[in-house]
Amino acid sequence: MSKTSDFYQKDFWSGLFPMQTNLLMITRKEKDLSDYVYQKVLSEDEVHNFIPQQRVHADKPNGHLRRTLKLDPVAEYFLYDLVYRNRTIFRKPFSEDRKSYGYRFEDGNVVPISQAYKSYKHDVNQNLAKFKHHLSFDVAGFFNSVYHHDLAHWFSSSDSVTEKDYEAFGKFFREINAGRSVDFLPHGLYPSKMIGSDFLKFTEQSGQLKSSVLLRFMDDYHLFDDNEDNVNRDFIRIQKMLGDKGLNVNPQKTRKTVQNVQEKVSEIRQELSEIIEVEVGESVFGSGFEGPEYEQVEVISDLSDEQIQRLLDFLKDEALDDNDADLILNVLRFHSTDISDYLPLLLDRFPSLSKSIFTSLNTSNPFVRKVSNDKISVAILDFLKTAEYVSEFQLFWLAVIAEMRLSETKQYGDILNSLYAHSSGSIIARAKVLEIPTQKFGMKELREEHLKNGSSDWLSWSSAMGSRSLKKAERNYVLAYFSKGSSLNHLIYSCVKDMD
Repeated sequence: MSKTSDFYQKDFWSGLFPMQTNLLMITRKEKDLSDYVYQKVLSEDEVHNFIPQQRVHADKPNGHLRRTLKLDPVAEYFLYDLVYRNRTIFRKPFSEDRKSYGYRFEDGNVVPISQAYKSYKHDVNQNLAKFKHHLSFDVAGFFNSVYHHDLAHWFSSSDSVTEKDYEAFGKFFREINAGRSVDFLPHGLYPSKMIGSDFLKFTEQSGQLKSSVLLRFMDDYHLFDDNEDNVNRDFIRIQKMLGDKGLNVNPQKTRKTVQNVQEKVSEIRQELSEIIEVEVGESVFGSGFEGPEYEQVEVISDLSDEQIQRLLDFLKDEALDDNDADLILNVLRFHSTDISDYLPLLLDRFPSLSKSIFTSLNTSNPFVRKVSNDKISVAILDFLKTAEYVSEFQLFWLAVIAEMRLSETKQYGDILNSLYAHSSGSIIARAKVLEIPTQKFGMKELREEHLKNGSSDWLSWSSAMGSRSLKKAERNYVLAYFSKGSSLNHLIYSCVKDMD
């Protein structure tokens, strides 16, 4: 296994929309992908290009959406390979007083984001106690707002980046977004986060800043000083520096605190803080967090049955918001708690927690694994039958849950067909259903519709990958016409036909 493939596999489940099609291609056909990228797509004649990528939307708390791109196997492979080969440009913090966290390699391995975030929160808390004045803020829509030319210039500024890689970097991000200069940096992928985090280092490098300490985790900033004027002036300076790059600070998330002055917080968050060691009044997650791999919760002690029941009761509280519900789910996951009875409520009220629900149900904990899959199946099917609208993100992760846990239940076929019917407005959610390798419940016939129309898109690619469990002769016959649709179709066909 190559280092790029290993990098990709370790990061796979942290993505917002992780497709098995990409995983199988990158782990089984990496050499073919590499040859295609570096000998064709990046050749001087440019007969081949990176194709524009599929737009997707992941749920955020309180009905907001995170808009991003879902990369095809070629594009996803190239992004991981390009960043891995240039990993030395992602630098350590310049000093303890001007510090950013994570999103780089150390001793040949990526710095775990959970470890980086824990260090970040520890340092924030230490400095809150040390300095009288503090101000926190973040960049509004950073990944969607950063400008193509600015990122390309940042990448080329490193002495170790070759001209060929610089040109490939610019071509890649230009073409995957059909030439648009913003809204091109994919969310949720570790290499994208490495790029975004290192790009913002220009802010803490400024010699004009006067605050005693500046800490940054991705686009979340904290300024500390005993002199309030220093904090206020640096806030203005950083806004101007960001403004020169077309970036803005999020007014709704800007907070000032003065030592010994506490903000009032909700009763729920206050009571949660008595059970769980979490910073009151502040989300347990930074804006750079997009998956359960990064969750940081420290429980003061083993929870009693009464405390666990209190957390479960919170899930029924109408005042509970998405962040607190996510925190509760994470805690219960580590305490062998059956949440299946609360699935109907969670599915209905918190679409942004779809991935966290999957993580809670897919834990290796033997107690949770014994939770009845039939109960889970009934809850999901009832939800799909009664819901007027199911979000793209929720549909995707319900399909993952079905694939990973529910294939032996009698509701499995109905769940797959219901997910497919609901996903008419989401290509990626529908593709997720099609790539699940079952040939029953009409799935085989649904795939054939996409394999025979000559298309080269996520619906045909995932249909091809979903055909991998057919007997070899039938599989190769079904995919023969599909393989002629495009170079990427042929690459995927070559992967599927070689599977046992």
